[in-house]
Amino acid sequence: MTTPTLIEMRREAADRKFQEFDFGSSQVEDVDGWEYEGHGDEMTRTVYFAPLDDPSADTQRGHFTVRFVVESAAIEEAYGALGGAIFEDKVETSAPRP
Repeated sequence: MTTPTLIEMRREAADRKFQEFDFGSSQVEDVDGWEYEGHGDEMTRTVYFAPLDDPSADTQRGHFTVRFVVESAAIEEAYGALGGAIFEDKVETSAPRP
């Protein structure tokens, strides 16, 4: 049995994050593969969204980006972009102490 490489673990983590990501009312129609930026600490893919106002119109092109902690498959940040809108990752945090 072989151990997965860091890039394989990052791709799996990025795929999971993308699958669970909340794009609000925007609906994903299709995606391209991952592109790696820098030293592989950032991955971006093109995302094609269904048009909200006219279902017969062409899809709208956006992006989804995942940034990793250096030398780790742990995700530091994930967000989507469509036009000027940014879809931020909704991270649940514990309630503040009284």
